Amino acid sequence: FLVAIYMGLWFPAFTWAVRRLGILWSPVLWVAIEGLRSTLFGGLPWLLLGYTQHESLEVIQIADLGGVWLISLLVAFVNAALVHPGRAVKVAAAAALILSAGYGYFRLPTIGLVDGPKIAVVQPNIPQSLKKDSLDRQSVAIANYKKHYALTLQAAEGKPDLIVWPEAAIYRGLYLNLDGAPTWAENAWYGALTEPAEKTGIGTLIGALITEERTGHEDQYTNSALRVLPGKGIAGRYDKTHLVPFAEQYWIFRPIVQAISGLRLAEMKPGREYPIWDAGSERYGAQICFEAIFPEISREIARNGASFSVNISNDGWFKSSGELDQMLAMARFRSIENRMHVVRATNTGISAFIEPTGRIQSMLAVDGKVKEIEGVLAGRIRLTRSGSLYRAWGDWVEWGCLGAALAALAGRIFVDRKLRAA
Repeated sequence: FLVAIYMGLWFPAFTWAVRRLGILWSPVLWVAIEGLRSTLFGGLPWLLLGYTQHESLEVIQIADLGGVWLISLLVAFVNAALVHPGRAVKVAAAAALILSAGYGYFRLPTIGLVDGPKIAVVQPNIPQSLKKDSLDRQSVAIANYKKHYALTLQAAEGKPDLIVWPEAAIYRGLYLNLDGAPTWAENAWYGALTEPAEKTGIGTLIGALITEERTGHEDQYTNSALRVLPGKGIAGRYDKTHLVPFAEQYWIFRPIVQAISGLRLAEMKPGREYPIWDAGSERYGAQICFEAIFPEISREIARNGASFSVNISNDGWFKSSGELDQMLAMARFRSIENRMHVVRATNTGISAFIEPTGRIQSMLAVDGKVKEIEGVLAGRIRLTRSGSLYRAWGDWVEWGCLGAALAALAGRIFVDRKLRAA
């Protein structure tokens, strides 16, 4: 409910600004507002205009220049030109579209894909209702773990360099006591966490919800990805840095949300770093759930030296709805922006390997279905050594549009006041 209000508030702001500056300013204003709503109160860069072009592979290659923001700017410009009476504006919009498609046509053959490590993704297809509403949650958690484990043994038959479990695969009973020197080995779930890697001899990335306890303090929770290696146990941990507004993080609104929902809400603790780990001869970084929709997070992982990223997600919340397709579409832009392969490992779908070109290399499908299915997606992912302007310069289009919009609006307000005073 609160997220819907937050998303809806931006449309009146856009209308107000366009009425003051004119239709030709609408592309710049639109991208400026997309940038603001992607940043304020944690941000929610969902349903950006540029994502509508995710199937136009040649056109969206300009994302490696200016990110998804540049495609949003292009789409908004073409639409503004359609309603503008001037012929010159329509010609300029057509030229911009042709140049964008031309860039993609000539850029794609230069990317140069090479074979990377073999990756296996475990997709258990566990309904969120089973995790959330079951009366005997511990027994259900154990049964769900066994399902992940069985699929892991199946995945290991292909001898991959890395096996990936989805977000929150371990979601109960994982406690870490911070009052002394914390040790994972004292945890009841430690054996379960390390067993897949020990049994298969293959490194495993496992999504887990962790409770950190400290005497005299409120428990803290993290949504984490644990890197488990044979013979070494838990060898790395990534805590989700960008938490979901009004679901994992509430800021000053926590009492209000508790009053509306009637629930006692636990707020998660965000992580601070983006560790980079080895898989075969390559390096990768982890992202959790909707972190894949934030361009700056993927960019940080790429700049830290990763040649591919692994996005673990529990999309079971959305069942078989369009949100699953939207998540996949947005992940394609992250691969283009940084010229970095993206591995999507989900609970219920859509698990996929996405090449640095934005093309979907493969996705898990059973009898033509890609949602609410279980299985293993395995293969040797494709990488590139090609860089990108976006990786170097970041969100320059977003901030440029915001700066231009603010300057133009300030100038318009100043002129209007002068005219009224006269």
